[in-house]
Amino acid sequence: MIHLSLSPNTEKDDVILSLQKLFSGGFSNSRCQLQLRQKLSSLFPAAKEIFLLNSGRSALMIGLQALELPPGSRVFLQAFTCSAVPNSIVWNKLTPEYVDIKKEDYNLNPDLLPKKPLAKALILQHTFGQAADLKPLLNYCRKNELYLIEDCAHSLGASYQGKPLGTSGDLAVLSFGRDKVISSVFGGALIVNNPKLLKPIKKIFQSLSYPSIFWTIQQLLHPSITYLARLSYSFYLGKILLLLSQKTGIVSKAIYPEECYHRVPTIFPHRLPEPLACLAKHQLAKLKRFNQHRHQLAAYYHRFLDNPLINKPVFNPEGIYLRYTVLLDRPEDLKLYLRKHGLVIEKNHWYTKPITPSLNSSLASYRTGICPVAEEVCKQCLNLPTHPLMTLNDAQKLVKIINRWRP
Repeated sequence: MIHLSLSPNTEKDDVILSLQKLFSGGFSNSRCQLQLRQKLSSLFPAAKEIFLLNSGRSALMIGLQALELPPGSRVFLQAFTCSAVPNSIVWNKLTPEYVDIKKEDYNLNPDLLPKKPLAKALILQHTFGQAADLKPLLNYCRKNELYLIEDCAHSLGASYQGKPLGTSGDLAVLSFGRDKVISSVFGGALIVNNPKLLKPIKKIFQSLSYPSIFWTIQQLLHPSITYLARLSYSFYLGKILLLLSQKTGIVSKAIYPEECYHRVPTIFPHRLPEPLACLAKHQLAKLKRFNQHRHQLAAYYHRFLDNPLINKPVFNPEGIYLRYTVLLDRPEDLKLYLRKHGLVIEKNHWYTKPITPSLNSSLASYRTGICPVAEEVCKQCLNLPTHPLMTLNDAQKLVKIINRWRP
């Protein structure tokens, strides 16, 4: 059984640490926050300062707020993205302006940007840990005086032409969500490269409080519960444990219901609590191992997948491959075939809609037909697992079964 979204980074030592933090207190300490910022600074040498937030959404929210753009100002972003990105724009009373993607790497297509933009900023997503085409986009932003925000939620540790992603824009956003590159269950960071933005961001950050202790406890319980759920998932006990934990509020979901309607939950934005900073710092020490493993599995998929019905992305040697995503007609048929062979691919893959999750994407200014390539990719994509719990033997078995599949 393979699970992509069930805390795929959580190992035994993470469970032990989360329980230690749960029972030892220390919520008012700030030592882990300081150490986490220091470790991140070594990865982002261009950063003037790093601010720790309780989610990537919070980081993007205050980053956009610090730009001090007039209400209604347009912000470029790609479709085929998480609703957290357009939500953060809308929550700042700004207007999302969508740009279609390239099928080769699922990133924003620079050729589709208007020559004379009305937008004031561009949010650049490095999808699945593959760098977007930075050089022309940087030139475009400089020429047209646009702020550039790098969305590195998928790409911590990846690079572009030898330069770490997140070091080229005015700002960069990280996410430490449960299914991201490293995980503190909830968490994120705002990397500030443009010194002119430092003062307004400091002012906003100083006005923020920490989440409630109850909310922090919810996140600290998550590694233990999901770890137990994984062990018993084959017997349905894991699924029952997860459902009961979420319904009773023992743990929180990754996405709050309000976000599906593009409304802002009260939990955002807040600072990153000390216990979650400790979890993030602990996982950051595993970053190199995690990313080498992801890259190894992605390279294996790329080399040995030879089913003629499946289209593979261009392979990027500098990518980290949070997911290895292929395209095919009727991907649900392949998922069903895999399930019959004892392999489960996540139910809600990235991304089933141009804006995911969303119950009314028009609230985020998206209309069907704006980005036809992204809409097509949403119907055809299938994520293959690269997470730390997926072994090379698992990948070999998966590839063997996929290569045999014919609808």
